Amino acid sequence: MKNILFSLSTLIMIANAHALDIAIKVVDKNNTPINDIVVYLTPKSGTSDLPTNNQPLVIDQQDKKFAPYITIMQKGQGIVFSNKDDITHHIYSVSGKNRFEFKLKAGSSKQIENISTTEEVAMGCNIHDWMSGFILVVDTPYFAKTNTNGLSSISLKNSGEYEISVWHPQLDTPSHKITETHSLNNEKQTITLTLAKPLLPIPKQVGQQEFDFLEEY
Repeated sequence: MKNILFSLSTLIMIANAHALDIAIKVVDKNNTPINDIVVYLTPKSGTSDLPTNNQPLVIDQQDKKFAPYITIMQKGQGIVFSNKDDITHHIYSVSGKNRFEFKLKAGSSKQIENISTTEEVAMGCNIHDWMSGFILVVDTPYFAKTNTNGLSSISLKNSGEYEISVWHPQLDTPSHKITETHSLNNEKQTITLTLAKPLLPIPKQVGQQEFDFLEEY
């Protein structure tokens, strides 16, 4: 039994020794940290052998808002929409191939499968037209969002050349992202990416007129 435990511990130590813990910091041109911006890494060698994430992504509807406002997921993951409000929402997407539309009564949830196309998914609510949210679907499990210090931490399986992308729906660039290529070979490495332009304002998630019921819903 001791030999088995020792072997398992050794394997874990070997696996950890080969992991690359990469810190990505995102700042503006004044070196101010950017919070809640998506960072994802894609190996230049391809993505066919990367691990897959089978844990469904959870997006709440709370206080008549999407919570969180932006999320990121690996293609093939499912999404669970959870209505925590005491009213009905009518959720829809307006994006290419990852389209969905459904009514979600108070306190209920719905799972969406087959999110298999990498793209930006914009969401809204047909009842509360000020509600907006975004999902970024990527072909990699290596993603995170920055914290208040502008930092995100990602653990990679292998070293090599990676495209490091920063994305936000209010990033004023083509496709709302910037991408740089870096060679990642150290076990601990910090890379700083600087935004040339400030983020555009996030639309206010507040309605001009409030109502609790429509007869057709």
